[in-house]
Amino acid sequence: MSVLHRFHIPALVVIIPVVILAAVRVGSAKSGPDTVGTVVPDHDIQYTNANSLPRWKIDWDRARALYRQGKAGQALVQYELLLQKKGNIDEARWEYASILIQQKRWRQAGKQLDALLAHDTDNRRYILARAGVSLHEGRVKQAVQQYGELFESCPEGPDALKALRGLIDALDKQGNREAQLPLLELLLLRTPGDFALLKRTGGLALALGKPEKTKNLLLTALGNHSDDAELMNLLARTEDALNDSEKAAEYRQQLVALRPDDLQANAWLAKYYLKKGNIGMTLLHVERQLKVDPINADLILQAAHLHKQMGRPGKALDYLSLYLDLVPADTRVRQERERIREELSGSLIALITGKRENNIKQLWQDVGAMTRDREGVFLHLADQLRKNGEKRELADVLLLLHQQQPNDQHIHQELVPLLREEGRMDELSHKINQ
Repeated sequence: MSVLHRFHIPALVVIIPVVILAAVRVGSAKSGPDTVGTVVPDHDIQYTNANSLPRWKIDWDRARALYRQGKAGQALVQYELLLQKKGNIDEARWEYASILIQQKRWRQAGKQLDALLAHDTDNRRYILARAGVSLHEGRVKQAVQQYGELFESCPEGPDALKALRGLIDALDKQGNREAQLPLLELLLLRTPGDFALLKRTGGLALALGKPEKTKNLLLTALGNHSDDAELMNLLARTEDALNDSEKAAEYRQQLVALRPDDLQANAWLAKYYLKKGNIGMTLLHVERQLKVDPINADLILQAAHLHKQMGRPGKALDYLSLYLDLVPADTRVRQERERIREELSGSLIALITGKRENNIKQLWQDVGAMTRDREGVFLHLADQLRKNGEKRELADVLLLLHQQQPNDQHIHQELVPLLREEGRMDELSHKINQ
């Protein structure tokens, strides 16, 4: 089936009037560029009778000169004056239209191109430019028709690739993804080294539910582009669609090696390793997400639980405290934090009972290496010492806490009678002065 029929594009009626300008040697519009890459030639108009130059020739030369000087606005005014006097010079009108396109003045450019096409209906350069302007104007259906006509009429011509690319872009803007895919594949056959096009084609095939096609396309590029994160992401998503989680994980590991902060890839890998029971790898990818999204309460709580599972209660405490800063009303998590503090403080009892003060200082440093919540742990330690009747050790712990929190009246009020009872009041002033 032809391109025109496939997209319901009616054939254009071809009418070719001939316009002849005597004594003027200007190149045919058909042989020139189809875009504004060479908008204005770098020479003046050649005229056979140099002794008697017509006014239009002088105006045209001036318009070209102004454009070459970077004065596009003034050049446009000069072209307008020229075409008012001599409206049948198609090459001048083409230059005028090309500058309008370059200036993104789509509506005016469209009018000039329509005037050119009225004189030369099958001029491929004019049609190609008009199709591009139509697309920019939002006249997508017309652009599809014009690009389709160009490509269908001469699929092997010098402008065929531009017409094909334009048709694909117009269909994309139209939202016609199904029609794009075979054309993208055709374009890929003609430009096999276009890696961006390969990814675009593969991505569209995947979106259309054709993961096998995507895989076959993308694997051809894997050897030369293993450092491309977008390719790895596409391959991972393709394996998802093919229900191969092992391969999907491999590609996502390569992706996060290239982009460690990729939230989606790390989230997928965290869930994958959690299902596998690999707590360490799960935690790795949860903490990578937290680098990008540090106030995500759900991730913080998950990190706390993972650290607890790995036997790191100190790190679990840190994450639970961060979570409670964000969600202070969560009583369940608050109770969980208290339990961990109690467990940690309980393990310290045997280490301080019957020991000297220096041991308390060392424990303070050791707990600080485990968690930033050492004050919370030592408050629980004080509770347990109080219950056990260990007054001397309780006084040591309260002295240390008083040094950290000198304005805490509860600690001060409990500490003073303890020190007075043991004849250690001098230690209170000593600690305050440290």
